[in-house]
Amino acid sequence: MVRPLMESHTLNTLSVLLAEDNPGDANLFHDHLLGGQTGGGPTFSLTVAEDLKSVQRILGQGRFDVAVLDLNLPDSRDMETFVKVHERFPNLAIVVLTGLEDERLGVESIRRGAQDYLVKGSVDGLLLGRALRYAAERQMLMNEVERLRFIQRQKEEMGQLETYSDGPPDIGGRVFALKPVYGALVRRYVLATRERLPKPSGEVQNLALRLAAMGMGARDVVRLHLMVLKETGTWSTPAEEKAFSVDARLALVELMGNLIDLYKERAMTHTVVS
Repeated sequence: MVRPLMESHTLNTLSVLLAEDNPGDANLFHDHLLGGQTGGGPTFSLTVAEDLKSVQRILGQGRFDVAVLDLNLPDSRDMETFVKVHERFPNLAIVVLTGLEDERLGVESIRRGAQDYLVKGSVDGLLLGRALRYAAERQMLMNEVERLRFIQRQKEEMGQLETYSDGPPDIGGRVFALKPVYGALVRRYVLATRERLPKPSGEVQNLALRLAAMGMGARDVVRLHLMVLKETGTWSTPAEEKAFSVDARLALVELMGNLIDLYKERAMTHTVVS
């Protein structure tokens, strides 16, 4: 069951999901959150979920800046609650609620990736507001660092592929002809990843052979990938689009790896013949 307690539509709003099955504690959290709003800080939009199943469903449907988790829910207890949410939504800022007798769980959750933990009964409005703001800011910074790392890794992959490619970037637009083929391959790859089925690696290898025969380079492959991402599906939420992009990236990495191997083999063959 989900109960919206407070709504705000200002541009400077933090969207908070509270996992709490005790109505009294949820209402107290609501009051503390109101008290933690200051003139110079953000306002808060709060949604309450009473069990883990609802938490996962809501997080999958919309964008939240912070999730505050009571670890003991009707369908999940202790660290299992945190682990299941964190594994499915690794880029989400999570603050854990603990009791005085189980602060060790709060410490353990931080070790595993939570941004903070709060002890029930020891939190006032100002402390709660600051904790949520800082948790969201730290997670945003971590996400940005990871994004930059991925871009750097992608540049390195592209540079390595360009080194082995003996053809110029595709000027004539031949890459457009492969868009339907690659788009279908990406969708099958994403489905296999999510359903834990065998990846269509044979299709990836065949496409790599076609790309190599056409003299395609790294810029062509990435261009093809970006075209497919822009035209694949209609996303109901930013989270859904991001999840597809992350899974589709695996297909891109495998394709580029196959293409690198083909160009390495070609370069070795040329060296031996010479």
